[in-house]
Parts: sequence; structure tokens; C-alpha cells
Amino acid sequence: MANMAMAQAVLNHAHDYYDAGSWYVIAECWDTLAILEELDQQEERTAKPFALDVEAISHFSGIVHRSPKDVWARH
Repeated sequence: MANMAMAQAVLNHAHDYYDAGSWYVIAECWDTLAILEELDQQEERTAKPFALDVEAISHFSGIVHRSPKDVWARH
């Protein structure tokens, strides 16, 4: 199940990889609450809870590597 620590791990990853792809959008425009909300919504859509930080980061990696418009639109 997604939690605040998981959301913070995603945000930390975004800052660590600021210059890669569109991670800068996550780093600059999303906060932990917005990340947690997205994780919660993804869990509801898929009925599969996030168990590890890496799963949450992977989910956001999928968002980041789409069109930058998608990253902005989801925020």
C-alpha cells in the first residue's frame, strides 16, 4: 500500500535524476501529497498495491518517459 515514505522516495528519485527525461517536472511541480494521490489512484485502477519504493518509482518512470504533456496533465 502506498504511503508517505514511498511518495518521498519518488520525490527524492526525481531530484536525483533531475536532468534525465522529464523527472525535472516531478521534482519541480509535484509534492509528496500529489505523488501519494497518484499512487493511491493507480492502486485503485489496478487493484494491486505498491509494496516497495522501487515499484512506485517505476510507476512514475512510466509517466516521465511518456510525452511531457502527460506529465504536466497528470499534475
